[in-house]
Amino acid sequence: MTQWMEAAHGLSTVTSGLLPMGAVSALLSRPLASRNLVRGPLLAAAITMVLGSGGIMLLTSHSPAIAIVLVSLIFGVTSAATTVGNQTVLYLAAPPDQIGTASGLFRTFGYLGTITSAVIGSIVFRDGASDHGLHTLGFVLVAADLAVLLLTVLDRRLMARKTDRETGIPYRTDTPTPTNTANAANTAISPRKENHA
Repeated sequence: MTQWMEAAHGLSTVTSGLLPMGAVSALLSRPLASRNLVRGPLLAAAITMVLGSGGIMLLTSHSPAIAIVLVSLIFGVTSAATTVGNQTVLYLAAPPDQIGTASGLFRTFGYLGTITSAVIGSIVFRDGASDHGLHTLGFVLVAADLAVLLLTVLDRRLMARKTDRETGIPYRTDTPTPTNTANAANTAISPRKENHA
């Protein structure tokens, strides 16, 4: 989008760099991360990806600046929700002794995504950053985003994620909850009451 804004929309490099996507992502990441949510952020990421990509398909070199800012705001929500949701899933799904390996693979696939993005961008903008190229990019993104949304909605493991009611901490369904563990420990050390009646 930045490349298109400079070449087709005629904005300067400084102006193009003022898009609020990064700021929105940073502001939303902290409250999302503090709640340890999984399904909500991933659904929000998938939905806003579709909306943002659809917005790209509507932009032209004559679009007002506010339209570009709005699309950028949508992608800011996508960025925050994706980062927080995927990180939370990583720490919930990976065994404790494999967190390092899982984190490394997570970053590796992030880099592969960046490389893929650069390749797609070079293909759609091979004749210059034009409206047609931007719309083609939007079409590719909408198709990919719909697949991501479908995978997210149909993932039963995400549906099975639960949160401990007392602590608000998410836990894996194949392990005991913090509350149940504490109750079990209290029961084990509590003396048995006998009925002498």
